[in-house]
This record gives sequence, C-alpha cells and structure tokens, in this order.
Amino acid sequence: MYHTYLNSLVAEANVIAVPVDYRRAPEHPIPIAYHDSQYALKWLASHYGGNGHEKWLNRHVDFNKVYLSGDSTGANISHHMAIRIGKEKLDGINLAGIMLIHPYFGGKEPVGDETKDPDKRAKIERFWRLVSPTTSGTDDPWINPFKDQSLASLVCSRVLVCVAEKDVLRHRGWYYCERLKKTGWKGEVEMMESKGEDNVFHLLEPTCDSAMAKLKKVAAFMNQGPW
Repeated sequence: MYHTYLNSLVAEANVIAVPVDYRRAPEHPIPIAYHDSQYALKWLASHYGGNGHEKWLNRHVDFNKVYLSGDSTGANISHHMAIRIGKEKLDGINLAGIMLIHPYFGGKEPVGDETKDPDKRAKIERFWRLVSPTTSGTDDPWINPFKDQSLASLVCSRVLVCVAEKDVLRHRGWYYCERLKKTGWKGEVEMMESKGEDNVFHLLEPTCDSAMAKLKKVAAFMNQGPW
C-alpha cells in the first residue's frame, strides 16, 4: 500500500526516495522506532562523497536537497529526526525540509477545538502506553513535541504539514504550525487541509481527487527549493 503511494510521489516529483522499515510497537516499544530511523539516516549519510554501499545512491542523490517525510507515526518520527540532525550535526545530510502528513502528536491538555471527551482522550492515552510502556503519559516529548524546548532548533528552512478534516489528529497539526512560528524559528511553514477526509486517506484511496491534490502539493513543495 505505502509503496504504491511512494512510487506515485517519486514519479510526480522526479525525486529519489529511500523508505525506512523501522521496527514497530508493541513488540518493539518506543523508542526503538526512533533508533532504527536514526540508524537509517546515518546509513544514508554514509553515501555522501560516493563511497556508500548502494551505488545508485552514490551516483544519483543530491545530499544538499534532502527531505524527510512520513504519515501519522512516520510524521512524528520525521519531526524527531529533523531535531536530531540539528543536534548531532550529521555529516553529509543537508536537510532542506520536512513534510509531516497527518502527524501523530498528542498531549494531556486539549488544544484548539480538539476533543475534550474524557473517554476519547483516555483511549489515546491507553494506546500510547501500549506502544511506550515506560512513558510518563501523553505529555511525553516523544508524542508531545511542544514539551521539548528544542523545537526552535529545527535545522531545515521549510516545513509542510498536511491534515485531514475528519482526523482526530487534525488539531495537533495546526497547533504544531502555530507553535513553530512562535518559537523564533526562521523558516517557512505551509499547511494543507483535505476537506471531508480522514487519517491517511491517501493510502486507502490513492486515486481520489483529494489524494491526487495532496500528492501534487507534496511534490511541488519539494521542487520549490530552497535553492
């Protein structure tokens, strides 16, 4: 399912994509997925200079134009990897931007028009504890990036956040943009909301009008620069 979408994006944007198959909870609880993703980034960076294991990456990747992206949980991971690149100064990776698709963020207190229904919020809390048994709750910085004071240290200069109108995560996506702007981060942030759609609809119905519009937006975002 995801490879179908990824192939379409590669064709539309004329880019190279490297998917990351990280280990998943609950068999492999948080933060293993983040560690796997960081390892994948270091592996990609090892191709900088043309000396990596995969010859096609050595030949074709422009390491000055790297983007990170993911859907839902993958968007959460993309955010955290972008922060880590800034902290650890990963040689070979010049992060141009990130695209967060229906990002899986949360928090103990509701934001904006986010549901205040105690049963629904308890359900989110239970799910998070399932994948992260040692968590402090939904204010854990892994799921609530606004509890991490390093948000302003995002090294990329461009961010695209896509949300879906019917998605329970929608309000967190909007809130992420608002908070990012207020941190003093100097980059450019864009939003796209897909009306009448739910979480990861583009994977379930990849040829619908909304999915095609989102695909074109993501592709255009990558092709706009900054260069």
